[in-house]
Amino acid sequence: MAKKNDDKKAVKSSKSAPKTVLRSCGTGHQNHMCEMVRKRQMARTAKLTKGANFLCRICGRGARKPANLCEPVEI
Repeated sequence: MAKKNDDKKAVKSSKSAPKTVLRSCGTGHQNHMCEMVRKRQMARTAKLTKGANFLCRICGRGARKPANLCEPVEI
């Protein structure tokens, strides 16, 4: 008779799992690239992306000014 395999992987408790932290970028989010793309304001987005000097750490979008990103990083 075949031996039963009782090696089951342990399931971690949901209490020990890290929680997802939603970042708030404060006021003026309507001027951020992620919000403009979400609202499909593509002409406005194209103008602000041209000659991008900054990238957003969160979504990876590029912009010419850091004020148009949630967490800008200079490139």
